[in-house]
Amino acid sequence: MARILVYAADAAKYLPILHKVAPDMEIASASTRQEAMAHLDAEIVISWGLPADLASRMPNLRWVQWLGAGVDKVVRALPEDVALTRIVGAFSSLMTEHVFAFLLAIRRDVFKIRSMQQERRWQKVMAQPLRGQRLGVAGLGAIGREIVAVGRAFGMEVWGLSRSGAQAAIVDRHFLPNEAREFAAGVENLVLVLPATPATDGLFGAREFQAMPEGSILINVGRGNALDEDALADGLRAGHPAFAQLDVFREEPLPEKSPLWDLANCYLSAHCSGPSEFERVGAFAAENLRRYLADEALMGLVDRARGY
Repeated sequence: MARILVYAADAAKYLPILHKVAPDMEIASASTRQEAMAHLDAEIVISWGLPADLASRMPNLRWVQWLGAGVDKVVRALPEDVALTRIVGAFSSLMTEHVFAFLLAIRRDVFKIRSMQQERRWQKVMAQPLRGQRLGVAGLGAIGREIVAVGRAFGMEVWGLSRSGAQAAIVDRHFLPNEAREFAAGVENLVLVLPATPATDGLFGAREFQAMPEGSILINVGRGNALDEDALADGLRAGHPAFAQLDVFREEPLPEKSPLWDLANCYLSAHCSGPSEFERVGAFAAENLRRYLADEALMGLVDRARGY
């Protein structure tokens, strides 16, 4: 009988929902490496933050359900014969809200309005409407597609960039990664929702930033590897882009020595644009467990060659 290990800081929370689909199975929980060491015989691991080296010490491991959308921390650590799935769709609405919260706040000068209130200064501020502006979405997975849809609801023209072009029909114009500079040059609002793979590493750097239009905004909620952070700092100082909002970074936490901390036109958040909602994540993991036990196709199966 298959054994299941749930490894996460809040691992015990997942047990009731998993037991509903696997009532007769032994399901162990671990929130520390030491606790996990007692369950190296597990066939299934449902995890957020499983130490990569533990996988190589689990001879019976056949499937890992990662409790996040990005799998860059685990994809290369697993043997090829171990299936890896990721959460798909559970973070889309939250991350989309984060993106448009900052686009609206910047375009409507909310931060300036607040500072004027604190100074008791009465002054009108002219808002820049999103309607009529062009939105560029790099990464057209589940999250990117929702950002595209909301952009259209605001009356924006939408351009997209992706590796395959499979979702090209949902945007007004589609670009491939080797066209990143032309893509960046044509949008006033650029949102990155890219996975961390060798193909996306440093995809947006000095050339792309220099090409961005005057007054443009860059938001990154994908993975930090896609940006050259030093080049972005230089670009922000020069006004290309005019503003940035970064939720993800090459190194997290962001080192104190990073120049990004001190730039008034750069808004930072601590990788929190898509906080895990237990109900959605737990339901996804439970449904995939049901499918695994029934020998049905798994949702969110990661393509090892692509890395997502």
